Amino acid sequence: MRKSASLFLFLLSFVFIQNASAFCDGFETKISVSTNIGTVKYITTRSKRDFIRSSPTPVSPNTLGLTVSRVGMTGGYTANIETEDGKTCVSLKTVDLKLANDELTVYIDKKYKPSSCEYKVIKNHEKHHVAVAQQALIFFKPDIEAQVQKTILNLRPQIVGSAKERDEVLSNQFQQIINDLQPLLEHINKKTAEKNYQIDTPESYARTKELCKNW
Repeated sequence: MRKSASLFLFLLSFVFIQNASAFCDGFETKISVSTNIGTVKYITTRSKRDFIRSSPTPVSPNTLGLTVSRVGMTGGYTANIETEDGKTCVSLKTVDLKLANDELTVYIDKKYKPSSCEYKVIKNHEKHHVAVAQQALIFFKPDIEAQVQKTILNLRPQIVGSAKERDEVLSNQFQQIINDLQPLLEHINKKTAEKNYQIDTPESYARTKELCKNW
């Protein structure tokens, strides 16, 4: 009889511990990553010398125009909130991110009028650089999703004691996701710049210059 009572108490304690550990554990976070390839802005009021000097990345000396792009990330989240025995547990329920070209600007030397052959040729050439920047978002989207998933696996639900603490926990967890993405965003921008530099070969510009007379 004493053994049965001891076994009952053991099982009761085990169930209690299991239930206690089940609270604030095992929430799922859904991830959504969308892309915005951006709208091109054309600037035709600056000289070649001026926009090359102010470029944030190295520019080929062969360039006749310049495309400046910069990938960034914005987003938001919703929360899982669960209450039990006067305790509140919170975690990220959804994470919605937008990968976008925050800047997508094409500069064309002001000495070329929009109606000129030279202007049209430069603009057509810069379209290749624009395409590189826009396609990079699609290409690297799986890497963004993988990095977000990796961060989320290291984020645990937390028990909080107030609304202020709840908001701080959720904000910090979301910010951790954004922080962990920064090296990858810098990598995307670096690779895009490298790809664009490779397009501007002397051979490419030699062919371009053959298309018009008044360079």
